[in-house]
Amino acid sequence: MADVKNGIKEYPLSRDLSDFNRLNLQHYLWKDIFGYALHPKVPRDQKSLKVADVGTGTGIWLLDMASQLDDDSAEFVGIDTDVTQVGPAEWLPQNLSIRQWSVFTDVPEDLVGKFDIVNIRLFCWVIETNPAAILQKLTKLLKPGGYLQWCELDMESMRIETISPDVPTNSLETLWAQAIPNDSLMVPTWVKELPRMFEDEGLVGVTADWQIGKRHTCLSIHWCNLPTLKMVADKLRPVNPEKASEIDELVDMAFLQSRKGAMFQYKRVVVIGQKPEK
Repeated sequence: MADVKNGIKEYPLSRDLSDFNRLNLQHYLWKDIFGYALHPKVPRDQKSLKVADVGTGTGIWLLDMASQLDDDSAEFVGIDTDVTQVGPAEWLPQNLSIRQWSVFTDVPEDLVGKFDIVNIRLFCWVIETNPAAILQKLTKLLKPGGYLQWCELDMESMRIETISPDVPTNSLETLWAQAIPNDSLMVPTWVKELPRMFEDEGLVGVTADWQIGKRHTCLSIHWCNLPTLKMVADKLRPVNPEKASEIDELVDMAFLQSRKGAMFQYKRVVVIGQKPEK
């Protein structure tokens, strides 16, 4: 496990064709688990809403929201360190733009207090320790009265679920132990503390929606995400090709066990909070 921890010191996924497809599919599976892309307590009926998606990836959350709001006066901004994942600007809706920015740097002045809604999702493999500094920057993006939505996966809650005790799980267990070190970036310990951190930042009306999801949807998202561990192996390959090959083989064996009725299962959460009106 130390080999993986030492070999993966940055975002462990690939940002390639396979990952673009994973991000798009994952969005709709996540939406199926929660029943929404934007928490129903977040108001969206005002005109000229300004909506940001931080870590937008392929832009799929914004594209979904743009179709839901059906408001030409709304403005959507996708923010990421890699803006190439969204595709050509010419193929995006006219009211959707892309902005390059890293949450680990200062908030650009022109983005301060600009947005009615800010969304961020699945930064659990990006933020290793306390996300309070990131939360402060996200809050800074909001207008007074604006809402922050943070969607996250609790890696610490992982368990292996089977259709019966007879289904073998040893490959899944070994894969997890070898590819996901507990004391690393890949198993953050802060996710369950997000609601409290929202309140500490001064956000009000904080609500946390914890979900596991229906088993058939969870299996689909398991299929969707299992290949990410091969992406971890690819990141590790230049420094430890033997460990990378071992993880590749374990993913293949875990796939076979999953077909017999076994899967990784997690808790997921959507946390919302409102920036107080001045």
